[in-house]
Amino acid sequence: MLSEYGKFAEVSSLPKKRRELRYYLAGFADAEGCFSVSLKKQGGTRFGWVLDPVFHVTQNEQGRNVLELFVREMGCGRIMPKPGQQQTLQFYVDNRRQLKEKVLPFFRQYQLLVKGKDFGLFAEIVEALERKEHGDAGKFKVLVQKAFRMNLEGKQRRHELEGILRDVDERGSSETIRRTP
Repeated sequence: MLSEYGKFAEVSSLPKKRRELRYYLAGFADAEGCFSVSLKKQGGTRFGWVLDPVFHVTQNEQGRNVLELFVREMGCGRIMPKPGQQQTLQFYVDNRRQLKEKVLPFFRQYQLLVKGKDFGLFAEIVEALERKEHGDAGKFKVLVQKAFRMNLEGKQRRHELEGILRDVDERGSSETIRRTP
């Protein structure tokens, strides 16, 4: 019995084993979670853009206990209000090290049915960022293209893929010119 979770949920309603709780959380994330990689225009960066990976699970404030279970079980992240929606909370992980060391292993073990494709692309991007592959123009463009394949093929994005890739090409070629003796 998971009695240590008594302050988050009615203990009798929780699964009897930690493994079952983790499958429950994975299923909950499959329905209410999101793996996303934002592209933010940012001057002063090598290519003018930043890749920002985030995993979050959204829930009405009445379901905060489930978000508390995520924090406790994953050992990372925070709960915060969803911007613009006072009644909605999010379990939110945006720290790349926590994503790599906590979130990715969790969802590799407790696999997703609906969001499996997005998770796979998300994991590739996070790991590439940790290897600092985003410092190379060609690899950065590949990561951007992967981000655009996530979450309904990037239909909700503010910026067009072609414009971002053009910016990277322009800045990447100026980097090459500056480094050439």
